[in-house]
Amino acid sequence: MLGGAALVAALRHQRGFSIVIAKESKLLRFLQGEKQFYVPIYQRTYSWLRPQCEQYWHDLLTAGTATEVDAHFLGAVVSIGRGVSQASDVAQMLVIDGQQRLTTTTLLLLALVRRLGDSGEIVLSTEQEDGTVTESRITAARLRENYLINKHEEGQEGYFKLLLTQADRDTLQRLLDGRPQQGQASPRIVENLKFFEDKLADLALDLQDVYRGLQKLLIVDVALEQGKDNPQLIFESMNSTGLDLSQADLIRNYVLMGLSPKAQTRLYLDYWKPMEDRFAGREPQDFDKFVRDFLSLRAPANTPSRLDRVYAEFKRYAATQPESGGLVQDLSRMSRFYAAILEPLTHEPDLEVRQAILDLSALKLDVVNPFLMQVYSDWQEGRLSKGDFLQVLRLTESYLYRRSICGINSQGLNKLFPDLPRRIDPINYVQSFQDALYDLKTYLRFPRDPEFREGLAHRDLYQVKRLSGYTLLKLENHHHKERISLGGLTIEHILPQAENLHPDWRAMLGAHAAEVQGRYLHTLGNLTLTGYNSELSARPFQEKRDLVPGGFKDSHLRLNADLAQLDIWNEEQIKRRAEKLADQALQVWPMLEPSAEAAARVDDRTRRTVSERTVEDHLKGVSTELRELFEDLRERLLNLHEDVTERPLAAYIGYKVGTNFCDMLPQPSLNAVKCWLNLPYPALDDPTGRARDISQIGHYGNGDVEVTVRPGDDLEWFFHLAEQALRHQLARSTSDAETAMEAHLAAHPELRQIAEELERRFAQLSSTIAIKRNKRSITWRGRKGLVELYRFRRTRGLVAYVNVGEAGEAIPGSDRVHWEATRWPSYQRRFLHTLSDVDAIWPTVEGVFQRDQHA
Repeated sequence: MLGGAALVAALRHQRGFSIVIAKESKLLRFLQGEKQFYVPIYQRTYSWLRPQCEQYWHDLLTAGTATEVDAHFLGAVVSIGRGVSQASDVAQMLVIDGQQRLTTTTLLLLALVRRLGDSGEIVLSTEQEDGTVTESRITAARLRENYLINKHEEGQEGYFKLLLTQADRDTLQRLLDGRPQQGQASPRIVENLKFFEDKLADLALDLQDVYRGLQKLLIVDVALEQGKDNPQLIFESMNSTGLDLSQADLIRNYVLMGLSPKAQTRLYLDYWKPMEDRFAGREPQDFDKFVRDFLSLRAPANTPSRLDRVYAEFKRYAATQPESGGLVQDLSRMSRFYAAILEPLTHEPDLEVRQAILDLSALKLDVVNPFLMQVYSDWQEGRLSKGDFLQVLRLTESYLYRRSICGINSQGLNKLFPDLPRRIDPINYVQSFQDALYDLKTYLRFPRDPEFREGLAHRDLYQVKRLSGYTLLKLENHHHKERISLGGLTIEHILPQAENLHPDWRAMLGAHAAEVQGRYLHTLGNLTLTGYNSELSARPFQEKRDLVPGGFKDSHLRLNADLAQLDIWNEEQIKRRAEKLADQALQVWPMLEPSAEAAARVDDRTRRTVSERTVEDHLKGVSTELRELFEDLRERLLNLHEDVTERPLAAYIGYKVGTNFCDMLPQPSLNAVKCWLNLPYPALDDPTGRARDISQIGHYGNGDVEVTVRPGDDLEWFFHLAEQALRHQLARSTSDAETAMEAHLAAHPELRQIAEELERRFAQLSSTIAIKRNKRSITWRGRKGLVELYRFRRTRGLVAYVNVGEAGEAIPGSDRVHWEATRWPSYQRRFLHTLSDVDAIWPTVEGVFQRDQHA
């Protein structure tokens, strides 16, 4: 925090604050006189804790006992005059900042008044310049009348020096008057008063030191002029000097500060305080997350990724709203639903809905909260029936769980879920929701049943703690009215984790016991629930089955019913149980039921792209372990730069910013991912020496560097190399970044889509087609030139030139109606403005390619 003089100077030189009156002032002198400090309703409640009070007390005594210390700077008090109170002649000052210091000082003075009582006094001796000594007698009455009340006034309008916010006001006034508390007293007020009373009760304490310390407390008195200064800007400036305010404090002050006192009180009591109460007792960041998710629904383009940017983005959104009252009402209304998502046991009375929310929250993926908040709102406001609401919740849970089981990371979900409500037809809510999820592709996909079953059978479930207990509990409780909770239950490995298996286990598992244990130990088929984990331990299977109490035969859990009937537990039984539980899981976490139109649309897209490769094509048959490795690599590559795009080809999956900088290919036979980095091998900094120079040998991918990544490898090593390849390609493209063609495409994103679509189609047509980028054009060549693409400024479009051959020469698939003649007899041209224009020229392009291949 700035010192007193420095802060005065800083405020006087702040842009827009030239008329601020800022001066140093002794705190006690500042409190004297017929005045009242009014803390507006939008300010946060008194919140200093014991550490802040201890620091205040330490600084006070240090100043009081050190003769060489003339003053101690306490901080700033920012106020703006409200004029004279209607009920008295006392001038009211609205406290914009500094209520924590004023309240703490008031509590200390009150504690000192109580300590002195009716007869106590503090005698201070002061030596004058002429050598005479004068005495000042500080009594409880003097302290009270100078600093705590305006003695000639009656009623709270003018009587009390300090009027706190609604939540704290009554507590402080009753303490000042000596009246008993009613209802729930403000805990911070009561606790901190007790803290100072305990300090002052120390018989070894010299009260002269306490009062001298009070006399030396210095503040910066920042007085604003009504109608000229902007209290909100000053408040933000003060906060930037080091006062610790949360994003919630800043938002509350912003939306209420500019209103009249009457409007402030109405909005605060009717909307803001109930909203604060919903977040009471939770982490402060929960409110910031709520506002961030609220903004993602209301202003998706400005949704902040960082919580410390929430206030700034909220102000931008608020500036677009006609008035703050409606904004506060909307915020408060949506907070009801958000609170129910965070704490359904407290805020949701409906048992079925409560359980559905609890099930979803068990997945610990709060990225879904914006969508849930909107769906909650739709249900509560009658746009969605309860049954449909529950179905949406269950399908959302199924979507998230299936993705987790299949090892798909959360990339893209933070953008998908806020956008999802916009894809829903309110007339056909549930079906349009299912269709929207069914239509998702690649890393956002809703995993189909075969992929889900594969993940369930082979995923190392136990190591993901949030999934293992959740999975087994959901399977146990499915279609069962007498639901159980984990409570005292733990996860039991039927085939135990012990490195040295009991001889009975080795005999039961056969010659490959260690291999079976390593492969299936943590998978679904080998896991169950029990309350007798320590008793079962690593016993042989028959003992685990027959133990009383606690064995599988003695268990009340349905998960253990089949185990009670078995005499042997080996690889075959583990696989059989995994299959059975997977069948059940398809009912617990169901697949979508798309509409006929959505299914036909996806099928048609699949047929049209049958020759296209997808990421999933390259992942068929890979182990869960290898899939997870690939997904980790994929996510990090896509996040290396905001413009990274993914492009699956027949031979590999490319990652590019303008041009490919890394290509990858999962190789199940090696249990590894092969990666090719697009930069010269001598330019690579590889301290490990694990990268391979392939400049002189044939290979897939682009560049001269090959890297093999295996499960368990240090991925930071790989990304150190990948970032070098990215920087190399970015550096290469920088010199051409302002070429005419690139500038044209950058200025018109719809034209960039056309160029990228052509590039994608040529890549699928043949790997022999080369691409060359020039300043004014992009050219694709096979054995001969195929297409030359130029910018066309007059129509803000593109023009494609194709070598169709001599006039009259037949081209398979060519429709000359779509083409224009050029001054070169063998070339025809076509203007491209939309992707449909690409569809129109493509039969000709394919025909030309086939002709040239056989020429």
